[in-house]
Amino acid sequence: MSTSRLMAAACCLLTASITLDAPQAVAMGIRWDRKELAHSGDGAHALIEVRGWGPEGGGYLSYRVEARGRRKEVDSLVSSTFSPGDGSQPQTVPAATCEQRLQALAAELTSRSIRGVMVNPERCRSQVRDGLVTVGTPR
Repeated sequence: MSTSRLMAAACCLLTASITLDAPQAVAMGIRWDRKELAHSGDGAHALIEVRGWGPEGGGYLSYRVEARGRRKEVDSLVSSTFSPGDGSQPQTVPAATCEQRLQALAAELTSRSIRGVMVNPERCRSQVRDGLVTVGTPR
């Protein structure tokens, strides 16, 4: 058999192996979702909600302010309840840290002219941290 045929056969076997193992690899990883919540009037900046879910339960909630151009994005991790492997889902972001990050996020949204966003730091003290950031219609 020629070298090129051997290489082609090896590539086919490798591709089949990766394809058949893909479901197991995905099942072991963290699933995540990104959703744009709001953007500045000129479209240069956006507020993105990022949620992740772990294979053993729990997850994370983060908000990211992204911009076109040179300014870096700003991430605000406000909740993390990944399981350490024992079935529990402890909150590893303290309420005070969550509140500080949300206050910093609010200042960042103002500085980048992203309007119509309500930041609710008082919800950091609840067991479930949904509703920390809500979006309404700008007036």
